[in-house]
Amino acid sequence: MNPMQAILNQMVNSPQVQNNPMAKNAMQMYQNGDSNGLKSMAENLCKERGITVDEAKQKVMSMFNH
Repeated sequence: MNPMQAILNQMVNSPQVQNNPMAKNAMQMYQNGDSNGLKSMAENLCKERGITVDEAKQKVMSMFNH
């Protein structure tokens, strides 16, 4: 098993994911290669929070650029 697969397995089986229906659904979509489903979920989450997808991307990228 490659390192990326090991990390994904740990994430999928973690209690945080298993106890969160949205996270569990997102991981299943990722594993199934459903990029359209993930995109739609992300767009809906942004809409619910009153931000644009670009604003969300900027926030995520700023977390990695410290």
